[in-house]
Amino acid sequence: MTITEILDLISRKTNTQNSTTSSYTTVAKTLDVNLALNDYFILANTASGNWRPADDTNQTDYPIVYADIVSGQQDYSFTVDENGNQILDIYKVRIKNATSGKWTTLKQINQDIISDGQLDTDNSGIPSEYYLTANGIFLVQKPNFALTDGLEIWINRSPVYFTASDVATGTKVPGMYWMHQQYLALKPSYNYCLQKGLPQANNYRADLEKMEMSIKQYYRD
Repeated sequence: MTITEILDLISRKTNTQNSTTSSYTTVAKTLDVNLALNDYFILANTASGNWRPADDTNQTDYPIVYADIVSGQQDYSFTVDENGNQILDIYKVRIKNATSGKWTTLKQINQDIISDGQLDTDNSGIPSEYYLTANGIFLVQKPNFALTDGLEIWINRSPVYFTASDVATGTKVPGMYWMHQQYLALKPSYNYCLQKGLPQANNYRADLEKMEMSIKQYYRD
């Protein structure tokens, strides 16, 4: 479904027009479609876990970012990827061997089990463990070397949202499994009808629950 088709389906389900003067304007619908995109990928990634994370296929690169290793630096923060998409979660970290060029996956540990000795300033070498905190990672062993793009971070990130220019062109398709694209019309329609006290809200709620179960099942299998 294109964004035009999604907006038209919302209009039919809510008995509104696509305009700037409608009770449910095109701008408002587009915002709600983008919020539904967020909800979709939250459902998908919650169901899939780390073995098959969902990523918007409209992204222009893979959900992996790189960072330079700085000698003696323990913490590395990550807010956005190279295209400005917000990083929502970090689920795998690899480190590059400065000599062989081979990659090794670091072990994620719970920071509650780290002893004071492990965080001592003299505890340096080749990192083998890390823990997450806020929007970054802490290497338990401080690196005693520097290496450009020596850290590889596998991430979950925000989807590619629909913009005003996408709506004007009308041809952009959401980067998600094609059988789930109606979710982007159903979720906004349900929310609108519920807010307005319209009777079709109950039917849309049932349809929405079925589709959300389908989304979870698709990514869980």
